Amino acid sequence: MLQSSRVGMAQPISKRPDMTNRKTLLLFVLAAPFLGAGPAAALECDVDTAAAFDLPGVTVTAAVPAEDGAAACLVSGTVITQGGDAPDGAARFEIRLPEAWNGRFAMLGNGGLAGRVRASANHADIAYANATGYVTAMTDLGHEAESSVDARFALLPDGTPDDAAIADYYHRATHVVTQTAKAMATAAYGHAPQRSYLTGCSTGGRMAQVAATRYPDDFDGVISGTPFMDISSMLKIQHFQINQLLSPDAQILPEKLPAIQAAVMQACDGIDGTVDGLVQMPAACSFAPETMICPGADDAACISAAQAKALRAYFTALHTDDGQLVFPGYAPVLFDDGFSNFQGGKEPAADVTAAEPWGNDGFAPAPIEWSFSDHIIQYLVKHDPSFNVRDLGISPDGTVPRPVVEEFIARTAAGNGSDLAATQAFLDAGKKMILYHGWGDHALSPFRTTRFVDDLARREGGMQALSAKARLFMVPDMGHCRGGTGPDAFNTLAALEAWVEQGIAPDALAAEKLDDSGAVTRSMPLCPYPARAEYSGTGDVTQAANWSCTANTALLQMGSVGISAGLLTGGEPTQ
Repeated sequence: MLQSSRVGMAQPISKRPDMTNRKTLLLFVLAAPFLGAGPAAALECDVDTAAAFDLPGVTVTAAVPAEDGAAACLVSGTVITQGGDAPDGAARFEIRLPEAWNGRFAMLGNGGLAGRVRASANHADIAYANATGYVTAMTDLGHEAESSVDARFALLPDGTPDDAAIADYYHRATHVVTQTAKAMATAAYGHAPQRSYLTGCSTGGRMAQVAATRYPDDFDGVISGTPFMDISSMLKIQHFQINQLLSPDAQILPEKLPAIQAAVMQACDGIDGTVDGLVQMPAACSFAPETMICPGADDAACISAAQAKALRAYFTALHTDDGQLVFPGYAPVLFDDGFSNFQGGKEPAADVTAAEPWGNDGFAPAPIEWSFSDHIIQYLVKHDPSFNVRDLGISPDGTVPRPVVEEFIARTAAGNGSDLAATQAFLDAGKKMILYHGWGDHALSPFRTTRFVDDLARREGGMQALSAKARLFMVPDMGHCRGGTGPDAFNTLAALEAWVEQGIAPDALAAEKLDDSGAVTRSMPLCPYPARAEYSGTGDVTQAANWSCTANTALLQMGSVGISAGLLTGGEPTQ
């Protein structure tokens, strides 16, 4: 759920110069011709010119040349947000107007609880949009904050809910800034965008799914990466946190992670038929934390009984106390990258019994997911900054009282993007959806995304029927949106563009792992779920040429991890 670098800054993209300028970008540029370039040479990049567009409710505050991609002007400002059964609010934006417009628009999703004009979208998508002449837009989702885990925007100074800011974060700002960007493009080039897309990851993935279900006419297709689709995922996060804070020896700290990672790889790496350092089938894994309990003195090679219990809780689904699935457990992947940052923490809690175990009002040094869930529960659900999340009644064994879930959903449903019926309606209108999620994500469970697609496929009459409208790509050993040891550089925007505009469905995504210099260290195809990449049995396992996508029923087999994660629980989650 962390936010990535703003589009207008060249450095984050230039560090990965070949990410989209390889075969994949070239093929898609040749396959998908421009829809129609605008007369950009006449566009002056200054505030007066941008302000002269005279768009209702818009105040332009800056206009500067872009520092990356094709020549473009970055227009910044604010827009009044209206509608959505909420008072008027305001959202900041940055809109990129290229000199040579290709006739397309892309909204770039934000991350976390937003608060700054930044994009969480796939870096390859951003680079592709900038290089090929998209108009793009970003927003702060209607409030200002220095931290992406700060939910204080949700309450007014008198302690009552700020309904305008909440509506903007949940759904409204995305819609209004989308309309503003389209209007600005029309004013600048003389015609409206001919195709519109949204690409985002984490909260940006939620933005994609909320746009599809609440404002289906805004986009021709959306990319939902690592989606924060259900805000009630915060309850599952607290289920794990309760367990790792049961006692001082229960917290899973960095010194234990190498041993946990080694045990996981021993149990899970080869299940897909190839020992290659990647876990492609975590649901079929039967990793048992209890086998790591120290038989004698504590050391880095083993874990305490309390830590084993906490780790077991991490993989275990959260249910209501009458048995309905609330949220799946996590996958046992990539403990050596991301777990401490998001879940376990980098240092011991100062007081495991305190309402804020790490102090500092729930901010760092608390792990990100403690901060994120703590603030959402306090400010967006309970409307009480002093509320102790332990008082929700979540049990260590993985149940939560149904009234707690019902209250949570009532307060946050407007921000959810997991409405299956509304998603179907979007897809039935001829729109397309690409989803992706890293198996090594420690912020949001990848099993929630596979469960969403499974439930959607069941409604559609099977995965084959769904694949004509939506496809999910699971990424081995990728962390939250990016990072990890797996191939995390791939272009979903070009794939969506080709699918919407030419009817070319993505049978695979070419994915690469790049080092800090931009050199490719690994490549492989990402396959449409439930297919997976299969090694040919010969050649270098780090080369895509030795892998192919194959139909995969084995992925649907369950080991103890998949069973504990709730993947066999009947019915749809309580969202």
